[in-house]
Amino acid sequence: MQAFLSGETKDCPECDLQGAQLQRRDLSGADLRGADLSGASLHRARLAGARLDAANLAYANLNLTDLKSASLIEASLNQALLYRADLSRAVLTRADLTWARLQHARLTQAQLQGAKLVHAMAMDANFTSADMREADLQLANLRGANLQRSDMRRAVMTNGGFMEVNFTSADLTQAVAFNADFMSANFTDTRLANADLRGMRVDDATIVCTQLDNTLVGPATRN
Repeated sequence: MQAFLSGETKDCPECDLQGAQLQRRDLSGADLRGADLSGASLHRARLAGARLDAANLAYANLNLTDLKSASLIEASLNQALLYRADLSRAVLTRADLTWARLQHARLTQAQLQGAKLVHAMAMDANFTSADMREADLQLANLRGANLQRSDMRRAVMTNGGFMEVNFTSADLTQAVAFNADFMSANFTDTRLANADLRGMRVDDATIVCTQLDNTLVGPATRN
């Protein structure tokens, strides 16, 4: 661990790095699988291609951090700060991003299958072409986010805030968006077949060439 902290090596799998000060460090391609980085500061660090599978990054400061193509499978990012972080093509399969702050973050082509984004704050984030199948977005706030061409099949969006979100050409087949707020959202050419949209708010939303086969809509009451 001391070799890592002194900069002699980039690799430190399963190390206890709680609260470590790693601002602006070049950790591109580093092996940090299973490391405990809870509360660590990685502000503006370079972690492109890093391996962080099962790492604990809860409460970590990852603002403006380069995480392009990083692997964060089953990592904990609970309440992590990811403001303007670049997670393009990152693998976040089954990662826990509960209460994470992702405002203005870049997640283009990111893999978020089964990821947990409950209460996440991702206003104005870019999820273009992201794979978000079965992601849990309950109570998340994605106001103004770009979800063009994203794959959100079977995603759970209950009580989420998706105001002014761009869903153009996105796939929300079988998504559960009960009581979600889609005010001023853009659903141009969006697939919503077999989705549960009961109780949704769609004031001023754009719904053009959208597939709504067997979609559940109506008041916010369950049978």
